[in-house]
Amino acid sequence: MKKQLIILLTLLSACASTQQVSYVTGVSQATVTLPEGARKVTVVNRVRLAYPYNKSTTLLNPNNPNLLNAAFSTLQSSIQNQGYLRILSQSNAFKQNANSIFPTPLSTLDLKQMATGSDLVISLEKFGQRIEDTYTIDIRRENLGNSTYREVDFYIGKRTINVSLGWKLYNTETGEVIDTWEEKDNYFYESEARTRVRATELLRANYRRELQNKGNKYGRRYAARISPTVNRRTVPLYSNGNEALQKGILAVRGKNWKEAKKIWTNGLLYEEKRRKKAMLLHNLAINQVRKGDVDKARRFAAQAAEQHPLGVKTQGLVGFAPADL
Repeated sequence: MKKQLIILLTLLSACASTQQVSYVTGVSQATVTLPEGARKVTVVNRVRLAYPYNKSTTLLNPNNPNLLNAAFSTLQSSIQNQGYLRILSQSNAFKQNANSIFPTPLSTLDLKQMATGSDLVISLEKFGQRIEDTYTIDIRRENLGNSTYREVDFYIGKRTINVSLGWKLYNTETGEVIDTWEEKDNYFYESEARTRVRATELLRANYRRELQNKGNKYGRRYAARISPTVNRRTVPLYSNGNEALQKGILAVRGKNWKEAKKIWTNGLLYEEKRRKKAMLLHNLAINQVRKGDVDKARRFAAQAAEQHPLGVKTQGLVGFAPADL
C-alpha cells in the first residue's frame, strides 16, 4: 500500500505544470570600469591576414586564421553569456595588415560611422603568429621479450607557436580608448613516433585544435576583463492549475514580480484545493528567495508542505523553517 501511495504522489507531482524562470542574483564587476550606463556594443575585427609567407622547411604559414577567428567569435559568445553587454552589430571595417603592431587608433568619426547606436566598440586590432617545427631524436630501449632489449630511435616533434594579439575598447561618443590589452604567448605542443614523417603527421593532426583552443582562451579572457557578469539563478514556478497561477507566470515573464506576488496571494484566498494552494505557496516562497528573505521563504515552503507533498520539493529548494515556526 505504501509503495502504491508513493507511485501515486509521483504521478501527481509529474502532472504539475512548471516553467523554468531565471532571476538576477547579482553582478560581478570586470577589471575595466565602463562608462556609466554603457551597455550596447559593436565588435570590430581590424586584422587582415596578409603578411609575407616564408616557404622554408621549418616556418609554417602564419596566415592560418584559426586562432584569430576563434578569439573573435569566442569574445562575442562570452559577452553574450555574461549577460551584461548587448552586441548590436559586428564590423570588419578599417582593416590593417597583421604585423604584430597596433594600428592607428580609430577616430571619433570612424567610431560613429560604423557603430551607430552603440556605447562601446570592442576592436581586435593587432595580431601576429610564427609557427616553427623542430625535431630531436631520443634513443630508447624496446622490449623484445625474454629479457632482451634493443635501442631504437624515436623522433620527438615540437611545434612552437609565437602569438601576439591586441584589443582596444573605445567610448563611441568621446573616442576615448578606455582599455588597451595585449596578449603575448610562446607555447608549444609535441608528438613522438618512430619516424619523422609520422611525428609530423601527429603535429598536423592536432594543429587546428591547438590553435582553436588558444583562440578560445584569448576571447574568453578579454570578455571577462571588460564586461561585468550578470549572475542568475534558474528555478521552477508553477504556471498552470488555476487562474492565479496562469496570470502570475505571465506577470513574471513581463518582469513584474510585484504583480505576480499580489496575484498568488489573492489566489490563496479563494483556492480550496490543497494541492493548488501548495503550488501558490511554492511560487511565493521562490519570490521571497529572490528578494533575499530566506526566512519568510521557508515559512511559505513549510505551509506548502502542510498542504500537499508537492511542498516537500519547495523545502528542498529553499530550505526548512525552524521547528517553532
